[in-house]
Amino acid sequence: MYDGLDEKIERTFPDVCVDKGLAARAGLSGRSLPVFVSDWLVSRYRTEDGVDTEAIRRFVGRHLPDKKQKEALLYDLRNGKQLKILDAYSVSVHPSKGSLVLRIPSLDISQGRVVEEVVDENPLLLMGNVWGSGTLCWRPQEGVKDKFEIVMTRFKPMQASSIELDYYIDQRSRYDTDEWTGLLVRTMGYSEGMYKDHQKINMLTRLTPLVEPRVNLVELAPKGTGKSFVFSQLSRHAWLVSGGVVTRAQLFYDMSRQRVGLISRFDAIVLDEIQTIKLDDEGQITGALKGYLESGEFRVMGFHGTSEAGFAILGNIPIEDDRPRDEVYFSELPRWLQGVGATALLDRFHGLIPGWELPRIQSNFICQSFALRADYFSEVLHAFRNRYEYMAYVKDHTRISGDIRDRNAIQRLACGFLKLIFPNLDRVSLDEFRDRCLAPAVNLRTNMRRQLARMDPEFSPETAEVEVV
Repeated sequence: MYDGLDEKIERTFPDVCVDKGLAARAGLSGRSLPVFVSDWLVSRYRTEDGVDTEAIRRFVGRHLPDKKQKEALLYDLRNGKQLKILDAYSVSVHPSKGSLVLRIPSLDISQGRVVEEVVDENPLLLMGNVWGSGTLCWRPQEGVKDKFEIVMTRFKPMQASSIELDYYIDQRSRYDTDEWTGLLVRTMGYSEGMYKDHQKINMLTRLTPLVEPRVNLVELAPKGTGKSFVFSQLSRHAWLVSGGVVTRAQLFYDMSRQRVGLISRFDAIVLDEIQTIKLDDEGQITGALKGYLESGEFRVMGFHGTSEAGFAILGNIPIEDDRPRDEVYFSELPRWLQGVGATALLDRFHGLIPGWELPRIQSNFICQSFALRADYFSEVLHAFRNRYEYMAYVKDHTRISGDIRDRNAIQRLACGFLKLIFPNLDRVSLDEFRDRCLAPAVNLRTNMRRQLARMDPEFSPETAEVEVV
C-alpha cells in the first residue's frame, strides 16, 4: 500500500528508487538473480502504471539465459551470431602468458577471452563478478590453426557506475530518524513495520562491514532469520563463502597463480553456514587470520599484502525459549572457534550480533514498498568507506578507557552506525550519537566480551568504560 514514506522516497530519490513489490509482479522472484539485478530491471522497465512485464520477459529470454539454453547459445555463436548476455563476468590475467581470461558463468565458460580495451574501460572486471551486458562472438584462436574461442568485444556494466554521495547525504535532512531507518531496512529488502527498534539495529549492524573498513562480526542465530541475504544479494562488494573447504590461497594469496585472494578484492568476506566450512590447514589459516584481523596486513611466504576488508562469520545455533540453548554460544561451531585456544582469534572480532532476537522471515516480512535500488545503495556504502570525517567525529566525541581491542571495536562499530543513520554529520546531536550509534556498538562488543569470559577465565566480561565527550 502506497504510504507517506513511499511518497517521500519517490520525491527525494526519484532516479534511484524502486518499488520492491514490482519484482515479484514482474515474474523475477522465480529467477536466481541478486536483488541489485532485479531492482535494475524493474527500474529500467518501470511505467506510470507499474512495470512492463512483457518487456522484462522479452529481455530475460533474450539476455538472461538459463543453463538449459547453453548448448543452443553456443551453437548460435559457432554459426557466427553475436550474442548480448547479461551475466556476472570476471576477468583474470594468466600468470605466465599474460593473456586475459574471461569467465562466463551462464555458459559454463572459464577460459574465454576479452579484448583489452574492454578491461581498460571496466577495470572492475578484474575484481570479479561484475554484472553487465557482454557482447560475445566466436573467433579463430590467434596463432592456432583450426581452434576457436569465445571473445567478449564490448561490455556495459549494470551497476551504478557513479553516484553523488553529497546528494545522498543532503537528502537525509528531509527524513526524521525513524523514517530514515525505515528506508534503510526497506532497501535491505524487508518491511520495516514488522520489526521492533532493537531488531532494526541488529539488521543494520549487518551493513557495518560494507560501510566501514575492517569491521569484523560474528552473527549467531537459528535458520531463516536472513543472516546471509544482505551479503549475497545486496552488494557486489561482498563475497559469501557457503560450505566447502577454505584455503589460505583462496583467502589471502595464491602462490602458484601469483594472485591476491578474496581479502584483497572485496569489502567484506563472509563465511556462511560456518558449521559446513572446513579450513584446509586450521593452524595456518587461523594464524594468518589473527594477524590480518589485528593489523589489516598478511604475509604468505615472500608476499606482503594489506587490505581494508571486513570479515564476518555466520552460524546457526540451537534455540530454546527464544535464547541460545547453551551458555557458551560457540559450543557447536567448528573446533577452531571453540575453547580457550579460540579466544585469541574471537577477541579480534568486534561484535556479536544476537540474531536469535530476530524473527524468522515470512512472506509478509518482505518489502513490497518503495526503497532505494540495491545497485545504487551498494555503491553508496562502498563510497562511505573512504570518508574519514566520521571516524574523526567518533574519536572527538568519545572517551574510552580500558582494553585497546574494546576501544577499536566500539569506535569502528559506532562509526559504521554513524555513516548509516546520520550521514549528514552536521545535523547529529550528541544524544542521538550516544543512543543510536555508541550504545549499540557497546552492546555488540559486550556480547562478545561475555562469551570470551565464559570460554577463558583470563577474559573479563566487562567492556571498556565509555563516555560521550
